[in-house]
Amino acid sequence: MALPVTNDFTGRQWRIVATGLIPFGNFKVKGGVWTGGTAADVFSYTDSAGREFDFTFPTSGIIVFGDMGWIEGPVTITAAPPHGEVVWYIQK
Repeated sequence: MALPVTNDFTGRQWRIVATGLIPFGNFKVKGGVWTGGTAADVFSYTDSAGREFDFTFPTSGIIVFGDMGWIEGPVTITAAPPHGEVVWYIQK
């Protein structure tokens, strides 16, 4: 199964594979996972308050996002995962 080529912000599982804008106001991320990455790949985003968050893929394994709480949106994905996909679980 091929990975998606565009971001998907529908439902409660958001898939992030490209740079761009998450066009929603504040939202709550209950967790997530980044799978399929390659060592030293970077995923980063900047919230509406200007805070930047960076994640670097490890040599082996995956990245698991714990409860991230409320994120101030809209959010700009500044570095998309070059390999794999990030999935965030959204609380509604």
